[in-house]
Amino acid sequence: MKPIRFFSAVLIIAVVLSITACNIPTSSNAAPQPVENNLPVEQAAGTIVAQTLTAGAPTITQTPQPPLESFTPTATPTVTFAPTSEIVTLVVAKDTYCRQGAPVAAFKSVVIIKSGQLVEVLARNRDNDSFYVKNPYEDNSACWIYGKEFVLDGNAEGLKFATLQPTSTPTRTPTPNANFTVTYSSLVACTAPNYAFKLYIQNVGATPWHYISITGSDTVTGFAINHTSNFFDQYSGCSTINPQDAVIGGDDTYAMNVNPGEFNYNPTGNLINLNVKLCTLDNAQGTCVTKPISFTP
Repeated sequence: MKPIRFFSAVLIIAVVLSITACNIPTSSNAAPQPVENNLPVEQAAGTIVAQTLTAGAPTITQTPQPPLESFTPTATPTVTFAPTSEIVTLVVAKDTYCRQGAPVAAFKSVVIIKSGQLVEVLARNRDNDSFYVKNPYEDNSACWIYGKEFVLDGNAEGLKFATLQPTSTPTRTPTPNANFTVTYSSLVACTAPNYAFKLYIQNVGATPWHYISITGSDTVTGFAINHTSNFFDQYSGCSTINPQDAVIGGDDTYAMNVNPGEFNYNPTGNLINLNVKLCTLDNAQGTCVTKPISFTP
């Protein structure tokens, strides 16, 4: 299409030139024509040529470009892959001791793992009936658990073997010396008409005492005396103040037959026979020692 339009433009120019040439005088005798008479024709021809060329030119539309944004390159992030390993766990079906060295009673218990608790297994013994596990209740602690009552999850065959410590022959710990002395102190008048006697007790052994009983009778009236307690009370008159949970080695205390055990009369002059028993545990448990005492208030 472009050559045709160019040819049309040339043809138009040629026609214009021919017309213009027709106005040129043929002889020198002819009067010269004003130049202005040819000007409209030339202008018209130029306009036609310009329109023709413009019609043939392609239309170009310039699309505005967005401004360039500044870009700061960032460092390539470093990706670290953690090593993968299959974790073996177990859940105990009942409360189970977790022990140091081996899962037998000869070794100290680290913790009691509660029923339903999930624990991570670190190793096993060669019989596959005991497992070395993380203490689920304390960081940086591990212990042995006997694995009869449990549910395993994971590849137990991939666990490392660990050697149980041999059971040592237990050494017998001698029982600390348990002993005390008791003496009559005084007769105390309580709320009338009640009376009670006061005894002075001293722990002359190394074992703490946690329980006391005073039993006996008035040999004259036959009145039975029966007093028991898991505390060693201090007294103001017949009222209890500052109860002690135990009487440790080398310490002393007072004891009275009140709440219960007091007399409902004045036993002055009557022979009283008593047995005073102290025990190392509450409720007459543990090691107990009994001392007889007789006195006349």
